[in-house]
Amino acid sequence: MNVDSKVPAAFAGTSVLEYLTKRFTYLTAAGWQSLIDAGQVTCQGKCSDGTQIVQRGDIIGCVLPAHEAPEVNLDYAIVYEDDWLLAINKPPGLRVHSGGKFVNANLVYHLRHVHQPPYPGVDLVNRLDADTSGLVLLAKDKTVLSTVMQQFRDGTVIKHYLAVVSGRPVPAEGIIDLPIGPAKEALVPRFAIDREQGKAAVTRYRIVRPLGNDFTLLSLTPETGRTHQLRVHLAAIGHPIAGDALYRMNDADYLAHRHNPPPPDGSLQRQALHSDQLQFKHPVKQTSVTLNAPLASDIEQFIEQCGKQDEG
Repeated sequence: MNVDSKVPAAFAGTSVLEYLTKRFTYLTAAGWQSLIDAGQVTCQGKCSDGTQIVQRGDIIGCVLPAHEAPEVNLDYAIVYEDDWLLAINKPPGLRVHSGGKFVNANLVYHLRHVHQPPYPGVDLVNRLDADTSGLVLLAKDKTVLSTVMQQFRDGTVIKHYLAVVSGRPVPAEGIIDLPIGPAKEALVPRFAIDREQGKAAVTRYRIVRPLGNDFTLLSLTPETGRTHQLRVHLAAIGHPIAGDALYRMNDADYLAHRHNPPPPDGSLQRQALHSDQLQFKHPVKQTSVTLNAPLASDIEQFIEQCGKQDEG
């Protein structure tokens, strides 16, 4: 499997071997060196011996051993279907689309090739992170796809989420208006508040109810659609989403967590974020459509545990 990575600024000035070892901790230095010795690593398209000094933006290529198809959660449910649209309540642990080792282990592939009956022509209208659950909308033809995607771009689609966050936001209802851009100097791809170069991002929030002393259930309505917007905004105001390793950990801890995750222990294993409602105009019928997806069971269980702790 051929994999390319772009060197972030934080790794500029390190060797190819040091870059690979520190950024991709699923192999040891010896493991990376063996791939280098076998001629499986390139720097800027040329075979590397591991000693070259990398600069920001350099492309490091690796030929990795083939992986077995990963296990993913395919327990999704169709919550809406007509001649033009398909809506899925996606579980956590399922990518909506992907390449590499997930080329066959994602929602779109399963719908097109495995589901009975198959949906060979479906395309994604909206996307969710692999570990965010809830509503994913798909179109059955390109014209419908273009029409509905334009509604998302125009901001006429109302998107509603539920999230469990740390602490208790004050005030109980408000607007987070903070621009977002790629995090500078980060060792892992993530986003951050960027008041100088970031893109406008606005999120409305409202407390649904407290969950014990430590957590709160929030209703969230993003008015823009930036990548990781809700996760970044809530972390920025000091109330990160429960279970969100990427925005609750520093780079080193996150890399260790990602490549050596702790065994499941019954606690929440992903960000407690769920897309529970979408409202838009039907692209053909021109009627208002409201889609709903019940809260994922792991978040329900986490909420229940918080209640028990409060009682105790």
